[in-house]
Amino acid sequence: MNFFKNKIQDERVVNEQNKIYREIYLLIYAICLSSMVYKYFEYGFTIEHVATELVIFIVVGIYYSVRASQKGLFSVEVEMHDSKSKWSYQTKTITIGIVVGVLLGLFFGINSAYSYADSQSQAIYYFFITFVASVMFYIPILVLVLAISYSSAKKRSDKAVEKQLEDDE
Repeated sequence: MNFFKNKIQDERVVNEQNKIYREIYLLIYAICLSSMVYKYFEYGFTIEHVATELVIFIVVGIYYSVRASQKGLFSVEVEMHDSKSKWSYQTKTITIGIVVGVLLGLFFGINSAYSYADSQSQAIYYFFITFVASVMFYIPILVLVLAISYSSAKKRSDKAVEKQLEDDE
């Protein structure tokens, strides 16, 4: 069966197709993001209305990470990033975990102060209690999840690159 046989293709055509696919990918992300924003303003801040968009964001990100590490692209991306940037990819990953944890803490703190407080002093108290508890909870979890996923993706990608190099010899 010749269904899965590699066909020789023009490299220019393949690169142009990849550019189009990249544009489609960004378009789908923009549509999902605008849909989420619209639904938040239309229906309120409930997850039920934006669950499909969240699933798309999460699944696409996980899929890309898995495929890039299987193909050995993740290691190359990390090396290219590290050669161009002052901060290493791993440092940025940990920083992103911390920043997202702080932003979640701020969001939950503001929401708690706005939704449940009866006075200004009670709002400040609720904000700080919720903010500190959220930061203590989310930052370690996010940093661990991101650091573990980074290291496992890097190991898989390095193994894929080694296998490709062995196959070329």
